[in-house]
Amino acid sequence: MPASSTSSSAAARVDVAVVGAGVAGLAAALGCAQQGLKVALIGPAARAHAPSAAAPFDVRIYAIAPGATALLAQLGAWNKIDAARVCRVERMRVFGDAGEALTFDAYAAAVERLATIVEEGELLRVLAAACDYQPALRRESAPLAALRADADAARIELDDGRTIEARVVIGADGAQSAVRAAIGANADVHDYRQQGVVANFACEHPHQDTAFQWFTDEGVLALLPLPGERVSMVWSAPDALSAQLMQLAPEALAARVTQRSGHALGALASIGAAHAFPLRRIRVDRLVAPRVALLGDAAHVVHPLAGQGLNLGLLDVSEWLRVLAAREPFRDPGDLVLLRRYERARAEPLALMRWTTDGLSRLFAADDPWVRRLRNTGLAAVERIAPLKRALIRHALG
Repeated sequence: MPASSTSSSAAARVDVAVVGAGVAGLAAALGCAQQGLKVALIGPAARAHAPSAAAPFDVRIYAIAPGATALLAQLGAWNKIDAARVCRVERMRVFGDAGEALTFDAYAAAVERLATIVEEGELLRVLAAACDYQPALRRESAPLAALRADADAARIELDDGRTIEARVVIGADGAQSAVRAAIGANADVHDYRQQGVVANFACEHPHQDTAFQWFTDEGVLALLPLPGERVSMVWSAPDALSAQLMQLAPEALAARVTQRSGHALGALASIGAAHAFPLRRIRVDRLVAPRVALLGDAAHVVHPLAGQGLNLGLLDVSEWLRVLAAREPFRDPGDLVLLRRYERARAEPLALMRWTTDGLSRLFAADDPWVRRLRNTGLAAVERIAPLKRALIRHALG
């Protein structure tokens, strides 16, 4: 008889089942295990980039804000990251399409750094290693096949026929979340008709720990500092342009980015291949259901122009762990009251970031002379108002 049709007594029982083994899922599973809970981490391990001489850095690069850094430090993972593979961001320069510029500086804001650039593969490595040291955490590489939850428990059927019962299920299984679909949460998807083209380059001039961003009539181009004289590019380009960029030879792409960035870092040279992914906004109508909570890309996807996607997911994890640790002794981890506390705490930050990124994307995509004048006047005004700049930095730091 297959496991999926056995009685509930044959099911493995855990306190928390985390579905999704990406960065957010690993962090959630690790944090729950560190609180003394029995945890199952479900799903195949995320594939990490293997550095090579031709492509020494992962193309999936994240600017980790201090709020998310604090969570990784709390989990004991941050100090395990290879210091030679990270780069601090001490300042950021933002350019409008009429030459106006806005500069954010960590020193002026009295903070150590604005963010830290880390590869996805490095985050996966240290979090997976930390999970392996948790005796109460078990890995289940089989993917989720079905989920049923009620007021008493959640029951997960794995693709290999085995069954797991959990007091709470955390859906951290990405933008195409099976957990989200299983609980019937509605996902409003907006296609920006853009692709995020990512690639790494060696630069002629030192970046001096500065991140650059250009809002242009060809989308938003960002260059993020990497260790040494290297940068990571994220070009949020309209579909037609992204297709052209992906067809360019590495030398031609480097020349194109050099020209589009105004030679800010001198001539660029490609290191590794370019990749592209579609840009969408996903707004979910609820983050929780009986015995189930969503976090990370399963709960929200925003435009990458602010670089806050992973930070939002890690702050979801941080809030969930805070709610879990502060629960009353008589409440189990899947108590709907706790789930509602988590949902309420995340509602405002998520709505604000969604509104900000969506609004900026639409503002700079508009091809109207008056709108163009308005947005560049706004950049210039923010540059002149120091308290406003400091407030924006504090918000971005998480």
